[in-house]
Parts: sequence; C-alpha cells; structure tokens
Amino acid sequence: MKLNAGLVAASCGLALASQPAAEVYLLPAREASSTATSLPAALARLVLLQRLAPTDQGPSSSDFPKDTSVEEVVSALNRFGKSTPPLFADGDDKAPSQLVVMLEGMTRGQMDDLGRTLGKGPAMTIPNPPSTSAHNDLVDFDFYGTGATNAAGCKAQQITNPHEKCWGGKQSAYAKLDFEKDSTLVGDVLQSLKKVSQRELQTTLVLLPSTANSGSWSDRSRELRRRQAEQVMTSVDQAAQAAVTNTAQNAYVLAPAQRILSCFPNENECASTTNNCSGHGSCMDKYAKEDGSTSKDACFVCHCLSTRSESGSLTHWAGQTCAKKDVSVAFWLFAGFTLALVGIVWLAISMLLNVGQEKLPGVIGAGVSRSR
Repeated sequence: MKLNAGLVAASCGLALASQPAAEVYLLPAREASSTATSLPAALARLVLLQRLAPTDQGPSSSDFPKDTSVEEVVSALNRFGKSTPPLFADGDDKAPSQLVVMLEGMTRGQMDDLGRTLGKGPAMTIPNPPSTSAHNDLVDFDFYGTGATNAAGCKAQQITNPHEKCWGGKQSAYAKLDFEKDSTLVGDVLQSLKKVSQRELQTTLVLLPSTANSGSWSDRSRELRRRQAEQVMTSVDQAAQAAVTNTAQNAYVLAPAQRILSCFPNENECASTTNNCSGHGSCMDKYAKEDGSTSKDACFVCHCLSTRSESGSLTHWAGQTCAKKDVSVAFWLFAGFTLALVGIVWLAISMLLNVGQEKLPGVIGAGVSRSR
C-alpha cells in the first residue's frame, strides 16, 4: 500500500511538472528582456486588474496576496502595469486604451507558434496556472468589477478598435476566447492587432494552457469576490444614472463620450459615430471631386450648419460632431465694439487735454490804435 501511494504521489508530481506555464505578452513591450519573469497567479491577477481599472481606481491593499510583500507587488505593477500619466500632463495627450485577451485551451506547441508569430518572448510566465473555472471567475467577478467592457461577443476588428460601439465608449475592454473553438476569431484578432496604433491601444495577451489544476487566481473566497464586483458595478450604475439625469435637466448639447476620429472611411460610419453630426449638420467627403463623386482616399467629416430657434436667434455650430456652439461671430462683435468704444473715449480725453495748449499770436495788440 505504501509503495502504491508513493507511486501515485510521484506520478501526480510528474504530471504537474510537465504542464506548461501560462505566458503573458505585453504589446507593445515596455522593456526588452531576454528572459521572462515568473509571477504567481495572484500577483499576475493584480497586474491585469491594474491595466483594466481606471487610473485612479486600481487594486487596493486588500487585494494583495497574503504571501506577497508590498515591495513585490509595487515592483510587479511598476514593471508590467500600465504607465500612470504625469502630474502635469498635457490635456490633449490621452492615455492609450487597454485590452486584455485571454486565450485558453492552448498546447505547448501552439504557444510557441504564437510567440514566433509575435516575434518576441513573453513578458512574464505563470507557473501552475489555475483551472478553467478559475478563469471564468476572474472574468465574471474581477474583470467585471473594474468597469471594463466584455468584448468577447464582438468581431475581431471591433475587439481591437477602441472607437467601436462594442467598447461602449470606455477606455478598457477584455475578452476570453477558446483557442480551439474560436481559432478563426483568434487569428483575426492577432492580425488586427498588427494594424492598431500603439499610441491608441495597449494589449495584454494571456496564453493559458489546458491544465488539470484546481487552483484559483485569488486567495479570497469566490463569494466575497462576487459581492465586491456587484457593489462596484452598483455604484457605477448609480453614478451613470445621476449623470444622465443632470444632462437631461440642462439645455446644453454634449458630445459623445467616445473619442471621435478625424476621418471616417464612409458616410454611414461617420453618421452613426457622430449621431448624424448631433443633428446640426451632415457628413461630407472633405476630398470629394468637383462632380460630387468620392475620391480614392475618402475622408468623411461633419459639415456643420446653422440653426434658428423659435425666437429667431441664429446659432452657429462647430466641432468634430457639430455639438459645440460657434461663438466666434459674437466674440468678434463684442471685441470690435469694445475696441471702438475705447478709441472714442481715448480720443475725447486727448481732445480735452489739448484744450488751452495752443500758442498765442506773437503780437496781441496789432490793429489797435493809441488814444490821444
């Protein structure tokens, strides 16, 4: 019996040792390294959450693994997490969007082939990766609690394009795909990532091999993580409802939350993204030919018009979505009137100061006879 128990334990140990580690690729890579850093699953989870969460709402100290020091957590986040914007950053420089793609059910050979396709090595590895059910909990509870968009049901071009409606106007998204069942979608996603600007999108690829482990991504209970995710999303929904109510009470026209492209390839995409130019214009090809036909390199943008209210006042609209009031005419009228008024006042004061300053004639008594 003792011999059989020892053989069973040895076989289990060999099985665990033969299982490949999960690999994490960062696109683009923040630093070049010849060897990948090995991180436990709980610490890798914090890196993924930090990349998906808003800049001011990253993981808290309560999320730190119990057997990991604060120095190790800070070092991992500084090395593999997303960069925080400078304190006095330019308002026009927007942080790139974040995308986390988890590919599960991969073999060792498939992971090696994907690494050669990417032309780089993994940034970090996760030995003894958790089970498939743990992957589902990570997505359903932890990723969901960051407020990011679940883009698993979208097309490849929509997953890799932060401007698509699939993202819902948010700065981060995630997708968990099965490498075998969604092999075509996975290939399309990888091809689309090559065409995406690195300034607009940063991608984290998590390659998860098939495993018989029963581990988890977190040392906290599943029920606790579920309640925390529900609390976070409840507060987000309340804040969103309050924002919608305040917007409805105001008479201002707001631009859409998503970032607007400077050029659209066709009129339909321009109209749908800009909400038909906010109802204050129409989409037109900026480089259209004289006969009205579109050019080879079409660039559809909003051509803003003017609207007249019931009281008869004329309002000019401007901006990429024609959602901003054009106050340039009113500004120049006010500026011109102000300059004219200042000129008139200055001229009047100068005339008053010059009164009595003229020289008298040289002979005052000329033409006056002397009395006898």
